Amino acid sequence: MVAVAKADTRSAELLYDEANTYITKKYADFNQRQILFDLKLEAATRQEQKDLAARNAATLAGRGALEAKDLYYLGMLYHLADNSDGALESLRRFLAKTGAGELAQNARAAVVVHTVKQNLLPEAESAIADYAHHQPQIDLERYGMEQLVTEAFYKQKDYERMAAHAAEMLNAARQLAMPGTDVFKRDERLFKSLVNLSEAYQRLGKKNLAVAAIEEVRRFAVTLPSGNLYRMATTRLAAIDPVADSFKIFEHADESGVRLPPEIVAVEWIDQKPSKLSDLKGHVVLIDFWATWCEPCRATFPKLRYWHTQYQEKGLVILGLTHYFGDAEGRRVNNQEELQYLHEFKKKNRLPYGFVVAPDSVNDLNFGVFSIPQSFLIDRRGQVRFIALGSSEAQTSALGKMIKKLIEEPAGENDTKTQKYHRL
Repeated sequence: MVAVAKADTRSAELLYDEANTYITKKYADFNQRQILFDLKLEAATRQEQKDLAARNAATLAGRGALEAKDLYYLGMLYHLADNSDGALESLRRFLAKTGAGELAQNARAAVVVHTVKQNLLPEAESAIADYAHHQPQIDLERYGMEQLVTEAFYKQKDYERMAAHAAEMLNAARQLAMPGTDVFKRDERLFKSLVNLSEAYQRLGKKNLAVAAIEEVRRFAVTLPSGNLYRMATTRLAAIDPVADSFKIFEHADESGVRLPPEIVAVEWIDQKPSKLSDLKGHVVLIDFWATWCEPCRATFPKLRYWHTQYQEKGLVILGLTHYFGDAEGRRVNNQEELQYLHEFKKKNRLPYGFVVAPDSVNDLNFGVFSIPQSFLIDRRGQVRFIALGSSEAQTSALGKMIKKLIEEPAGENDTKTQKYHRL
């Protein structure tokens, strides 16, 4: 006697949920069983998910006539199974019945993925346009869709369409650049968008627009602030226009509104009253990221001494920002020993400005500092106005000119009492 397999009567939503959460549950199981994860295991797990999605899609498709929501889950199962034909057929039918709401937006995002795969770019553009006219909208989805279409038009050498979508890709990346966002992903999204946009303009013979886009991102990097994004965008500028004046963007302040930098995290202050950046409004503040082991950092010491002497009485506050590295002249030290070494280092090198010591690299991440020396100059309103990269003569000379410029700008009404409160 042959046993008859029991029909799977689970809802379309449960069939989709089983496949959609498969990888998350498997990873949790691997962690619980302490199974070492590697690329082969990852590939095998993802294939298992595809196979499960394909089986569940077949189960659902075999039920005959489906309601609108069932068509959605069927399309998304095909999406997980990487079946473009099945995904598009089901999701098109779903969207013809239901054009609004979260499920419809999810469906449009999936449609973009599969129309790009099948080189159906007009339909992909239409899905993006529909997404833009409905709610809810997720900036990360918008970015992903625009990236796919941008890169597809690049392959087709349609640079007009590439530029249009790269601009939208950049807009989405800017919206994603919120406080608390992963710094590496934020900068990667912004820079990738910029490269696509500037490349499209270059291919169209519109160098002026390419430069303008780069300068816009460089200004945005300063206001974030992100030394990393600023460095990458500046390198891109040099590649597009080798004779461009990289300091021109600093001639005028951004009048669209003051965007304050993150507060400094510190565990020790040396020869400087513990302060918040917000407390230092009315001053011109120079935050110098450095380390004792950094030779280029040491090369900037004469300039820093000079600026401190020249402008301290006019409102300049220099903060030498470093953190514990567990090292002093090549020997391993604890925090207390390193702090003592910093005191001695400061005295030995005749550095008159204050040091700020962080517990770790938290400030580097907050300011996007992945190389030193690097300096951020903040005006009396509290806004970052200049970023200096490295210790070259060009960088330090431009920084010196900018310090002078900001010192000479009109002071706020609380400038005088702020200077007296913070001076030691």
